[in-house]
Amino acid sequence: MSHFRIASLTGALLLTLAALMQAQTPAARTVQDGVFTDAQAARGQTLYGQRCAGCHGPALAGAQAPPLAGDAFVAKWRTEPLSALFIKIRYTMPPQTPPAAPTPLTSEQAVDLVAHVLKSNAFPAGKTDLPAADMETSAIRWPAVTRAAAAPRTYPPAGTLAQLMRSVFFPNSNLIFTVQTRDPAAPVPPPPPTAQGVGTSVFEWGMGIYTGWPVVENAAAAIADASPLMLTPGLRCENGTLAPVNDPDWIRFTEDTIAVAKRTLRLAQTRNQETVSEITGDLSDACAACHQAYRDVGRGRGATPGAGGGGRCASRVR
Repeated sequence: MSHFRIASLTGALLLTLAALMQAQTPAARTVQDGVFTDAQAARGQTLYGQRCAGCHGPALAGAQAPPLAGDAFVAKWRTEPLSALFIKIRYTMPPQTPPAAPTPLTSEQAVDLVAHVLKSNAFPAGKTDLPAADMETSAIRWPAVTRAAAAPRTYPPAGTLAQLMRSVFFPNSNLIFTVQTRDPAAPVPPPPPTAQGVGTSVFEWGMGIYTGWPVVENAAAAIADASPLMLTPGLRCENGTLAPVNDPDWIRFTEDTIAVAKRTLRLAQTRNQETVSEITGDLSDACAACHQAYRDVGRGRGATPGAGGGGRCASRVR
């Protein structure tokens, strides 16, 4: 009995300590917590009428450009931190179309516009302005979804996981990794005279059409939007077995890849080589975590000739 009492007391103590630690950890702020002021939203409303209403409509309902208010808008952005919306506004709006490109927005103007967008979507105002400083790394998020979402429409996969990796993830991740050693905004050096018109691949031809930072943005968007395909029922591994799309680890690794790809997309819009170079480490880690669990374990055991190893797509060995 004494051993049982000691164990019970120890368990109760651990539960109490865990509860106290959780209570001391501040909850992440969301846009439901009053992160902007009415005055800031009013400044943003004035600026919106001057710089944004022509494309997005005077009531944010959309015109030549998508709407900035309503359920569809909130559903699109709530999967990312509020900083993603700030980066989108700050660095890509209004569209910079030469030769008559408009004056870029400042960080202060962009954050005022974010406040106006939040107020227009019925989020409450608070007593402190949303700060422009460090907004790119802000941890403020959207509130969690409480209602069940409609099931998305799905289609049977045409290729294998290996084909998806080699056609989408491998080339696009390498385009992003290149930022570590080369500034996408730097002029592309001309090929040597002896190489002109000789040996141009389809890949090089395509990169000659889309150049600079948009290439990095496109690569990040491709990874983010293609990653959910890894969860498609019926997707098969290179060796013909079904991919473990319902495995909790598989789902978690996929969601991690989506999150880091979206963050890479937003940071690429800042045109900051150092910032994007830093997040390439997160992208590499996301890929490596999944590879170690599903591609590299048991490689060679029961391998099918030409299948690339029996361990590919295998469940984690526990």
